[in-house]
Parts: sequence; structure tokens; C-alpha cells
Amino acid sequence: MAINLQQTSARLNFYMRIKELDVYQLSVLTQTPPETVGCILQGEEYSMDDLVALLKKLPDLNSRWVIYGEGNVFKTEGQAGEHALPPGLKKDRAAYLAEMQSLLHQLEEIEKQKQQQSNLDQLRSKIRDLTKHI
Repeated sequence: MAINLQQTSARLNFYMRIKELDVYQLSVLTQTPPETVGCILQGEEYSMDDLVALLKKLPDLNSRWVIYGEGNVFKTEGQAGEHALPPGLKKDRAAYLAEMQSLLHQLEEIEKQKQQQSNLDQLRSKIRDLTKHI
């Protein structure tokens, strides 16, 4: 599965908005150079080692969600999918978080559909080109 740097960036930015962190605060918290954090947050080329090192310093953040979009923003605790609220997240913000996560998932689905449409258009173009030679 390919990793989309822009989506990874969007997810990490989403986490930062929830936690009310800026680039400098995230840099200090994760002991990551601000330039590296900036590259990750802008979806620019960066080393996956840098991303993994940053994610390891955020124990409440679900790294599979950041990288692949799988699961929830925060790591879960308990059984049957009970979600522990991260420290500092008020209960009224939990509903907001769930709604935002749903919207982010919908945006990812739309992006996938756009990519599939683009692939379909390319295939149609190739078929047209091939049928011209028949």
C-alpha cells in the first residue's frame, strides 16, 4: 500500500488541531527538528524514519491512522472498541472529534474515487488509441 504524503500530513495536522499544538510545540514535544516537522506537515518529501520517530513520541496517537488512515485518531483502550479520551480532550469535543474523523474518512473516499476515475479515463484513452490501429 502506497503512502500518500498529503493525506499523512492532513491527518497529523488534524491531530495537532485537536491537541491545540503548533509546529514549535510539536517539535519540542517529539524532540524533532522544526524543519522536519514542517516538511511532514506540508506533505513534502521526508524520510519515513523521521515520521516513525515523531509518531513514537506521541503515545496517544494511532500511527496506523496517520500513515494508512486505518482505525481511529487515538489509540484505543479497553474491550469491544471502547475509546479512551486522550488527556485534555473534553467530552463535548469527543463528539466533534468523531464527526471530524467521519468527514476526513469521507474526504479520503472521495479522493480514492477521483483517482479511480482518473485511471478509468486513462484506460479509455488507451483503448481509443488501440482501436484506431484496428
